Amino acid sequence: MNKMKDILKICVYQFRIQMCSKRVWLGYLLGIVIIMKQSFGYFVYADSLKEPVNVLEAFVVAGNNYNTAMFLILGWLLVISEAPFVNSISFYLIYRTNKKNWNTAMILYIFCQAVIYYSLIVGSTILFSLKNSFFSNIWSSPLIRLTENANKITEFNVYFPYTSFIKEISVFQAFLYTWILCFLYGLILGLFLYTFNLFSNQIAGAVAVFVFHFLGYEIMKEGFMVIIRYSLLARSIPVLQIGEDLGVTFHGTLLVYAIIIFMLNAMSKKIVKFTDLKEASRGEGE
Repeated sequence: MNKMKDILKICVYQFRIQMCSKRVWLGYLLGIVIIMKQSFGYFVYADSLKEPVNVLEAFVVAGNNYNTAMFLILGWLLVISEAPFVNSISFYLIYRTNKKNWNTAMILYIFCQAVIYYSLIVGSTILFSLKNSFFSNIWSSPLIRLTENANKITEFNVYFPYTSFIKEISVFQAFLYTWILCFLYGLILGLFLYTFNLFSNQIAGAVAVFVFHFLGYEIMKEGFMVIIRYSLLARSIPVLQIGEDLGVTFHGTLLVYAIIIFMLNAMSKKIVKFTDLKEASRGEGE
């Protein structure tokens, strides 16, 4: 009981520190700007048809866009860019407990921040949709028409030619699948950055994460319809796994993500035992 209490206290304290950071708020803002940029074309397209859209569709359309998957993670990495979150102030709090509890608290913090970040992104698309939308578990007429158009509608810069996708699953399922995969992929990169920075510095950690992320993009781009299963980034896009026979499934991706998250969690527990937190605190910018 005391252990969990200590973990929660450290996590809450970390939130108090990080929510005063300009990087965190800039990361939130960047994520919202990116998702709205990808959603705007769909809103304009729907307005041109003078028909309402489902309030959840904008996120589904934008979240399954390759550019969104590529750049949305930038805002998230900015939010957690100060990993492993050790500074001269929190250093004394860490040594009131033990490294194991502190490590668990930091993982919990990253998890909670990921929930907040991706919820804000969803919230921004929903908020912008409220003017001309409805809430139901059916696809709107504008979205159905869009899937039947195999070419990008250049006038509005919108593209979603996935007829089999909307035929196979409902709006609620598509929305849930898209959010979960975005969230889990972001969580993996966040844990990767945190774990790497435990034995390195922030610059090296950021470079390693970006290389890992862009490598996933290259695999997805060069191996489309062939080796999507080997790109964690490609696996974060539901339309590449549902409605098409690509050898990759949503549930299979969940299993892969869960295994990687478990491994990163286990690695951080091992590495933190040998981490000099005092040196890490000196490496943090004040």
